[in-house]
Amino acid sequence: MMISPEMFVELHKDKKYKDLLPVRDELINAIRAFETKIYDPKMDSICPAPEVIYQMHLQYLGKLCEIISEKYNKEYVWGEEDDS
Repeated sequence: MMISPEMFVELHKDKKYKDLLPVRDELINAIRAFETKIYDPKMDSICPAPEVIYQMHLQYLGKLCEIISEKYNKEYVWGEEDDS
């Protein structure tokens, strides 16, 4: 079972901009790996299916990019310090 995109946001929402970038990179790497792999019948027995994992990673990435944008603006454009 995978977590919801909303729960994914909860896990990462308090991180600083620079700490979110490696999370983004991991998601992108996983997405690219799925997109470039040749079909492997052994993967059919994995639960959740690789296709589901791929779709969830895309949703996580979308939500994460929203957080990254907000954190970048807060920390670099507006110069606000995070109290956490």
